[in-house]
Amino acid sequence: MALEQELRDEGTELSRLRSLSDGVFAIVLTFLIFRLDIAKFIGAESDGVLWFNLKSQAPALLGYTLSFFIIASFWMLHQRVFRHLARFNGTLLWQNITFLFFVSILPLTTSIHSGNPGLPSAWVLYATNNAVAGLSMLAIWLRCCRAELMKEHTSRIVESFFVWRIGTIPLVFLASIPLAYRNVAYATWSPIAIPILLAVIHAIFSTKLKSLVLVTIRKKVKAA
Repeated sequence: MALEQELRDEGTELSRLRSLSDGVFAIVLTFLIFRLDIAKFIGAESDGVLWFNLKSQAPALLGYTLSFFIIASFWMLHQRVFRHLARFNGTLLWQNITFLFFVSILPLTTSIHSGNPGLPSAWVLYATNNAVAGLSMLAIWLRCCRAELMKEHTSRIVESFFVWRIGTIPLVFLASIPLAYRNVAYATWSPIAIPILLAVIHAIFSTKLKSLVLVTIRKKVKAA
């Protein structure tokens, strides 16, 4: 209790928490590149050999690209949530650590999937990792809203918008799990649906969010 009370409402501690999270993301993104065999791209005897080596690394390159943008998306969502935090409590602290744990093992599951691209179980491990990481991020957002940890009160519209935005990644990966046992190739390409769904979500909420901004501005003008 004493430790939790000491951490609560401390701006410097919140900054340290964000720095720790940024450090984990930076390390994870760096580890992804280690899955690629860089030596195969150096000293090729001919163009044919070079292209053959590139083709042999195609699964690893695709896995690297997909994981890089998924992890980058998690980082951007994490930044947007924590940018509006005024304080945190012990529950949020452990939720954030749990989220970072699932993010940190993404290079491992990426290697398993890209090293066994034809195995449904390899994709299931990778998809489950992404889904659980996304659900952990969603739990963080809901905790911030319900425990009143934000700098300003969060409206239902904004809360719902971020629930759908954060929930899109785990939703797509969870849907791809049963698909993998029918056709693993289709499951592998299923993350293409993520930016499409995000565009639809933005289109649905854009008008409501603009109206909310205008209402907020008018309230501030009247208060002034």
